[in-house]
Amino acid sequence: MVKVCVIGCGRLGSIAARALRDGTVQGAELVGVMGRSPEEGLQQADTLACPAAADISALMALEPDFVIEAAAGKCIELYGETILSGGADLISVSTGAFGDATLYQRLENVARACGRHIYLASGVVGGFDIMETARLMGGLTVSFTKTKPASGSGVGDPALRSLVDRFQGTAAQAYNSFPDHLNVAVSVALGTNGTERTPVAVETGSCVSFTTRLTGAFGRAEIYTELGTVGPDMAAYSALAVLKRVISPISF
Repeated sequence: MVKVCVIGCGRLGSIAARALRDGTVQGAELVGVMGRSPEEGLQQADTLACPAAADISALMALEPDFVIEAAAGKCIELYGETILSGGADLISVSTGAFGDATLYQRLENVARACGRHIYLASGVVGGFDIMETARLMGGLTVSFTKTKPASGSGVGDPALRSLVDRFQGTAAQAYNSFPDHLNVAVSVALGTNGTERTPVAVETGSCVSFTTRLTGAFGRAEIYTELGTVGPDMAAYSALAVLKRVISPISF
């Protein structure tokens, strides 16, 4: 059994931790959680019947093989190096943090030096196998579009109303302006042409959806995801899917 800790006791962290406790990923066990405060971690730990870590040192003292980050991009900046140098691989849900080129390079260097690995969870979009393959083949152009109900419509997740109805720019600009809503734009950019060369658009529509369009030497592809009521939970499950892939003897 590999030992897994989860950072984050909000919606996504709770989903990931509960699933690990319930044995959703065969061969993995939950050995600890950490919240934004010791109190938050203790509350989560009581529910899950597992240890709560008051800080990152206490979390790493549990000797996890993997740490799933499902909290916020700031956690990557604060704890990424400690996790890697402490002997664990990192699975990150807050992939937008890696749009910071300086942080990306620093953590890549630490991972190499420590013989560890950072896995970026795909979140609510897919097709990263196609994206990586198309990039290797060359001549790749890419665009990413997110649709959402209009802010004044009263429809959809109220949290999305802080995201503008119309936006056009690069993935870097999108994340800098709306870090709580466009993590996936950075993910697509990192998987293809980089944050400065990946155009991103936000448009209004009847639902929340994401479309990635690719053209290149391979031909053309369009990857579309439309979220249902519990669609955002995919971000937590995508971290579990990463874990399943890397510990399974046979995987995609």
